[in-house]
Amino acid sequence: MSIGKRIKERRKALGYSAEDLAKRLGKSPATIYRYENGDIEKLPGDLLAPLAELLNTSTSYLLGLDEDIPPAVPRQITDQELKFALWGETDTIDDADLAAVRHYAAFIKERKHKE
Repeated sequence: MSIGKRIKERRKALGYSAEDLAKRLGKSPATIYRYENGDIEKLPGDLLAPLAELLNTSTSYLLGLDEDIPPAVPRQITDQELKFALWGETDTIDDADLAAVRHYAAFIKERKHKE
């Protein structure tokens, strides 16, 4: 299986859109689609590790050196990623507010599991 197919497979297994992945990597969605479709065959070396991390896998798996498919469990979103997702480029939220956001999200998740 090609690296592009592995990227697409992992992205879909984790429920990410190409737009999500592009935004997190600082690339355009078109570039992500080009990687996935094999239009760009060689991934830049500085992109491989961040891509593997976002896709909750290893660089070895993406490169086809490891055939073990990792479980499709999303990784924990970092505080910086959460700040960016909710407030964009600004860092106007402090740590206490960020903790409150995480607490409320956990509350909603638990409530949904009880329904």
